[in-house]
Amino acid sequence: MNLFITIFGGMLLTAVLYGLGRLGRLSNFWAAVIAAALPSAAYMVYGLMQWPGLDVITIHLVAYPTVALLFGLLYGTKANHSLNMHWIPKLLIGFFVALTLVMGAFVYIARQGLPPNLAAMLLPDTHGQVIHTGFAGVVEHNQEAANGIAHHLEMQNKLMKRGWQLEVSGLDGIRPGISTPVNVLISDRETRPVENLTVNLELLHPGQRGEVQLPLTGGLGGYHGMVPSLDAGHWVARITLAKTDGETIDLEHDIDVR
Repeated sequence: MNLFITIFGGMLLTAVLYGLGRLGRLSNFWAAVIAAALPSAAYMVYGLMQWPGLDVITIHLVAYPTVALLFGLLYGTKANHSLNMHWIPKLLIGFFVALTLVMGAFVYIARQGLPPNLAAMLLPDTHGQVIHTGFAGVVEHNQEAANGIAHHLEMQNKLMKRGWQLEVSGLDGIRPGISTPVNVLISDRETRPVENLTVNLELLHPGQRGEVQLPLTGGLGGYHGMVPSLDAGHWVARITLAKTDGETIDLEHDIDVR
């Protein structure tokens, strides 16, 4: 689901639920509680099913109760409506509303990037090229990351010793929200298909654990699968080749979904 819809649409839903609660003669307290609880619970269920990341879940669970709390302060019985409220509480409420909107916008831009038309207006001329402004992910700078370079060279060496050649199609054509077919062709030095392999495709953001696990089906050197819809951003595709004797070769490929 689009991040813009879940954040700002959920905030709007919270306001609507609060208004319906007050029209239904609920007290100010219970109208605010219900308005905050229903969208938060719904997004928690969705988040556990899709798991967009702890940072994204946190901003949603902060945004919805904040809107309900602000309405409760503005239209509570003790407030005597906003016209009779001192300007300092109004200023504080306006500050937190603006803060919530700005934080939501930052999370949206980090995950999705600026809309292309807005990016063209704000960013320098790129001679017709599309700039992806979303957050690429966390890059690890530790011993494990250093070992990853040696591991990559080891996997390339294994391929060269066996004379295997991989042709991967479909990864560079992935678009946000669209399922995409992916094919992997594996051949030896004489261009004969390599058989008796188990091939898996894993998709993840840099610095995170695998978010999409996709076993590729087929045989006789050709393996294929359907990549589910992905969010826009920078992804790492990890292809694992496993032989019947237990030996594995895994390779990584960077892709931009935009």
